[in-house]
Amino acid sequence: MKAIDLLEMIGNVDDSIIKEAKQRKKTALPRWTKWIAAAACLCLVLGGTFNTLYRFGYFSLGCSALPGTIIDGVYYYYYSHSGLWRYSDGKAEKLISAYWMRGYEINENGLYYDDYSANLYRMDLKTLKKKKIYSPSDATHIGYTLKDDGTVIVTVYNSKKRYQYDVLIDGKTGEVLEQLTDRIPYDTPFTKESDTTLHYTIGEREIVLVPTDEAEDGMYMPTENGKALLPEGRWVHDHIYDMADDVKAFGVNNDIDNAESEMLVIFANGETDLRPKEDYVYGHYPTEHIYLYVGRDRSTIWCYDYTSDEKWQLKTDTEHSFYSIVNDDEMLYSCDPWHEDQAAWKIIYEGNKPVALQLIDDKITD
Repeated sequence: MKAIDLLEMIGNVDDSIIKEAKQRKKTALPRWTKWIAAAACLCLVLGGTFNTLYRFGYFSLGCSALPGTIIDGVYYYYYSHSGLWRYSDGKAEKLISAYWMRGYEINENGLYYDDYSANLYRMDLKTLKKKKIYSPSDATHIGYTLKDDGTVIVTVYNSKKRYQYDVLIDGKTGEVLEQLTDRIPYDTPFTKESDTTLHYTIGEREIVLVPTDEAEDGMYMPTENGKALLPEGRWVHDHIYDMADDVKAFGVNNDIDNAESEMLVIFANGETDLRPKEDYVYGHYPTEHIYLYVGRDRSTIWCYDYTSDEKWQLKTDTEHSFYSIVNDDEMLYSCDPWHEDQAAWKIIYEGNKPVALQLIDDKITD
């Protein structure tokens, strides 16, 4: 058909047909379809809001603030509903938003964190550059433990197929160095063959926690070169107190009242000391053989010199509540687990003896 023929046909259409077409209204959609569309949009908004609130920890139970970690004079800490921060020289800086991180671990080799897609990242503590180093294709989520030699033990979980396994990776490149375990049932609470966290290096000393049938589950006998470091009837948990670079300690339970009433302190120079535990909140050794701890009134900080058995209270220039603390030889950081605030204090010395705390910043979480 030619174009001229089409124009002639249109011109011959009856005027009444054209008039009827103009007057005919479009068929209206049912009113309920609008409500369905609105409800769908609302579900998308609510779903996104719930996911955001979940990632920022608003549905999590537990402490609002936990003590962080001091590395080379820089304090790294988690700020509830915000993310991971660092504090140094009176300045606070946000490193990672809570939205992008599921959990984190940190040591001298770097800051490690995982996201909600089972990817493991490493941040260089000097350059603050981030890099994804490990992403197992079969994982629904992961767990990880940092080792002092720069490697990382990663536990790969698959909640759909109900299995898990451990691998050892290079802490910088993410290269898989060794598969530590085959696939084992999901939610396996403890595997003696794979639990390398029961081996601790303190200087040149190798401490191994040995599970025994005599102790309850989760209790161990600390050993060195096959020799027990505790008398019979005493045990430790697998949690270690990082008191200083060359000083570690374990809380000791006894088989009488099953209470953590003593501390086993292990020094890199070969010394080992079993002493009464003052309280459950400990700091670090600011100087050799002296450590800090929180008084039972939660408003004082005390020092204990285990060589002389001397105890003394540090003076403070302001009243403050102390619940959890972490310190090096220059600074002490305190936090209240029921609030988000964390405070920074400078340790004052007379000679080599700490005598007071000077408040530098009562709220480093701003």
